[in-house]
Amino acid sequence: MQFSEVLKARVSTRDFADCPVPETAVRYVLDAALYAPVGMHRFDTLHLSVITNKELLERIRQAVAKATGDEHADPLHGAPVLIVVSSSQEGEIGALNVSCLIENMLLAATDLGLGNLYVRGAIDVSAKDESLVKAMRVPDGFKPVASVALGYANAPASPRKTPKNDVTAIDYVK
Repeated sequence: MQFSEVLKARVSTRDFADCPVPETAVRYVLDAALYAPVGMHRFDTLHLSVITNKELLERIRQAVAKATGDEHADPLHGAPVLIVVSSSQEGEIGALNVSCLIENMLLAATDLGLGNLYVRGAIDVSAKDESLVKAMRVPDGFKPVASVALGYANAPASPRKTPKNDVTAIDYVK
């Protein structure tokens, strides 16, 4: 796919098929993260946890269900892979660096035809549960910030023709 096609094809998947994602595809997505712009090139402040363990994915879902009071909550929408990005940097810079990695991974997944979803709320909930953080193999001194859910969509997505919010103001200052 041409880059402009990838940008236009990227949509959030909220209905994943129950089938595994090949390791080569996961590796491609992870490699894309390593080319993200990161402040001062401090990749040592970031950590990625690739979760395919169904029991752990279910524990994350249950933590969100408990926190929201919605026993049917499924913030991962059945995705078989969750890539959690953690940072050792507090505040805005850590979150910005995490977001750069995630954007690259979302675009790489789209390029491969994989469904994908930026998941943050479930990670906020999970980060408060030390047993989940440990199970995700987040190193000491790091905090889970956000994640990417990956898998094959149950139905093909229709690419957006224009951005959903097409009223974003753009000022040219010359």
